[in-house]
Amino acid sequence: MRMRNRGHLDERIAACKNITLEKYDDSARQFIDGGTLHIEIGCGKGRFITETAKNNPDIRYIAVEKVSNVIVLAMEKAANDEIPNLRFMRGKFEVLAESFPDKSVDRIYLNFSDPWPKKGYAKRRLTHGGFLEIYKRILKDDGEICFKTDNRELFDFSLESFPENGFTLSEVTFDLHNSGFEGNIMTEYEEKFSQMGFPICRLVARIER
Repeated sequence: MRMRNRGHLDERIAACKNITLEKYDDSARQFIDGGTLHIEIGCGKGRFITETAKNNPDIRYIAVEKVSNVIVLAMEKAANDEIPNLRFMRGKFEVLAESFPDKSVDRIYLNFSDPWPKKGYAKRRLTHGGFLEIYKRILKDDGEICFKTDNRELFDFSLESFPENGFTLSEVTFDLHNSGFEGNIMTEYEEKFSQMGFPICRLVARIER
């Protein structure tokens, strides 16, 4: 389904320029090189990343989202809350990843990524081997990926894809909200679908160096 264009989109995105990073510019390099760095790929409307950044002011966060109509809501949320340790990058991650030096990222969040259920679209899944090779390049030696989804087929696919591409798994659960895990911050999508009775799956993947 085509997403409806939001009014004055260009102007609203421009108004958030001070919290937006452009590929290869000086502000992007300075922010990325500044210390502990976590990124969320596919930030949606931004609830998860804004709350996480506010709770951890000593960590820098970059939220990546390719859909302009969606990321503008996340950026406006962050601008309104004045979160100094959060920045946004707009575009496809496989392109924006060129902005990240080798071993520069401590943690990657993949929250409710598009499952691309058709078999012919498997390469578009963010836990496909092609993307995992990108993550392996930019993650530090002790870096990790935190992955959440309500799509069991995508989760089962990922349970195979991660180990096949040099990752070890931990904290695997097929029902996060009943697992005893503490500190979970829900995305807008997660709240909606968990209330409808969909169990949430989660895992942590680390590189085998």
